[in-house]
Amino acid sequence: MADTQPPKLSPAEATRKIRLILDEGTVDYSFHCLHQRMPERGVDTLDVEHLLGQGQVVREAEWSDEYNNWKYKMEGADIEGDELAAITVIVDEDFSVFVITVF
Repeated sequence: MADTQPPKLSPAEATRKIRLILDEGTVDYSFHCLHQRMPERGVDTLDVEHLLGQGQVVREAEWSDEYNNWKYKMEGADIEGDELAAITVIVDEDFSVFVITVF
């Protein structure tokens, strides 16, 4: 069976691509993120989009065997300046960022 992992982006490349998608693509959220984690943290979509636009991917991506994709952790702050991090997946097929969870 051939290895079909897509190429892994460096933290700097992932940060640039996430910002480009924020400007020109779409941001989607997992049910868990939108209906559980965000309300628990008092975070809304504007906070997450602020993080995606201003934060940084600061470590190497992690591969998910279950979902066959690279997960990128973006770290930064919400609109109020409170620390915020998000686990994201870059979906090239529809030029989107999928936010799995925030913390």
